[in-house]
Amino acid sequence: MSRKLFFLFFLTKLNFGFSQSANSPISQMPDGFLERLEVKSGTLSNSFHTNIKPFSREQIGDFLATIDSSTFLKLSKTDKRNIEYLQIDNWEYIHKNQIINNISKKPILKHIYKNKSDFYFVQTDDFDIHVSPILNVLFGNNSAHGDLKSKSTFTNTRGVEIRGNINKKLGFYTMLTDNQSSSSNFLVNFYKTYQGYPYQSLVKIKNDNYDLLQGDYFSALGYFAFKPIKSLTMTFGHDKNFIGSGIRSMVLSDFSAPYLQLKTDLRIGRLQYLSILGQMTNMQVVNPPFSQITNAPKYMAFHHLNINLTKTLNVGLFESVMYGSRKTGFELNYLNPVIFYRFVEGYLGSSDNAMVGADFKLNILKTFTAYGQYFLDEYNTTEFKKEGWWSKKYAWQLGVKYFDVFKIKNLDVQYELNRARPFMYSHFTDYTNYVNYNLPMAHPLGANFKENIVSVKYQPHPKVLLSFVAMNALKGEDKDSSNYGGNIKLNNRIGRISDYNNYIGQGFENRIKNTEMVASLMIKHNLFIDLMYQRRKDSYFKDETESIFSFGLRWNMARKQLLF
Repeated sequence: MSRKLFFLFFLTKLNFGFSQSANSPISQMPDGFLERLEVKSGTLSNSFHTNIKPFSREQIGDFLATIDSSTFLKLSKTDKRNIEYLQIDNWEYIHKNQIINNISKKPILKHIYKNKSDFYFVQTDDFDIHVSPILNVLFGNNSAHGDLKSKSTFTNTRGVEIRGNINKKLGFYTMLTDNQSSSSNFLVNFYKTYQGYPYQSLVKIKNDNYDLLQGDYFSALGYFAFKPIKSLTMTFGHDKNFIGSGIRSMVLSDFSAPYLQLKTDLRIGRLQYLSILGQMTNMQVVNPPFSQITNAPKYMAFHHLNINLTKTLNVGLFESVMYGSRKTGFELNYLNPVIFYRFVEGYLGSSDNAMVGADFKLNILKTFTAYGQYFLDEYNTTEFKKEGWWSKKYAWQLGVKYFDVFKIKNLDVQYELNRARPFMYSHFTDYTNYVNYNLPMAHPLGANFKENIVSVKYQPHPKVLLSFVAMNALKGEDKDSSNYGGNIKLNNRIGRISDYNNYIGQGFENRIKNTEMVASLMIKHNLFIDLMYQRRKDSYFKDETESIFSFGLRWNMARKQLLF
């Protein structure tokens, strides 16, 4: 696939001629600011659709330019400072008619931190580059859990982020970090079950001690971005995506490892069409020891069409196909971005895993957002009517956001329901299940679960963000070597307990309660002090509650949640 994608990349690159920027990395804080501002404006943005992440920095600049004076005057002091934060963070794409305060008062040695957001930058007519350091130092304490003892926890991340463009036409982005970390006890149990480390790819475990699970790993993203025509953006490289407006995504999230992708994003007025051709990694194929065989690739073809039907309502349709284990590698039939993938999958013999779905987002009274997703993995008219047919595979999400709760400025609450039936996302081969590098590509819990999750965010001061997230889930786990449909890595044609009468939560009923409280103080632009407390309980150890307390310093890096 790599050679074919490179060929496509350079073929399309030959005739590009429009300005293009790198993306702003997926992050709860700036993404949340943008979604809140869109709701407060009363009109859905045509610059970008907030249910598709990451956002382009150029599009962020375009959106900020649409906030008119009447809307701006009604915003809180904190919202205005958040706009200033976004302007500083994306200053090279802010429109000239906007006044921004991004110049540092005291640059270091005249060239370091001339701007508040960039450690170093160079900007000429032909070249633009921005360099920023990355740091995340975190220390904490983890209580005992089952057979796992209490322990100290830590994270030590150092790295660099570089972005820019060449001739104002070819954008680029690269990020590299070196990481050492110890793992919470519930993460140890997750790793033992799935052999995957959330958000990451290869993680070397110190001394092969899987009870302590101290990991050493690199994280990297990197891609080029360009516009062959005005309305079409293409990116090629390693990145992540998040589809949806929720805390979770039932379609495609950033929980798994980064993957090679050719992404096409077409925007015409109120319409957006997204196509992703991705190469994932199948870690379920075990290579012989001391061999030169590389990890087996698997592939995804995904497209999503959505439109702002009105000023407040966005609706979308999408398809996803997982496939692999072909002698030819990448399937050329899926290169057609304007064809129904289910037709192609059937045309090729129905050996692939094709899924379809729909989503929506509705903003109400500049105060509320309702949103949802529905993802269908299998449909048979006759069998679908029967009670608990095993292949009645679907997942859905329904949520609501309430901004400025009871008119308290910058107090926002979100409530979300997520459901996935048994065997959803699974298939009869490990090349076609919805898994990348042993991690679910959508919801962290995989399948066979129901979840309620609530999030409260309060920003009492522009530099202070307080957050509270609580999840309550029922997850049906496998037991007695039987496949109850919860582990999406398993072959769904082997070990099923029954073809009918399947229901959410079947198997061992694992009731999970996970609560996280975080206080973050921004002492300089993108430099944060974090204070965190997490409390988790599950049915495996009913009499024990795992508690994690941690304190850290974070610089130019998003904080990742471990809620599962």
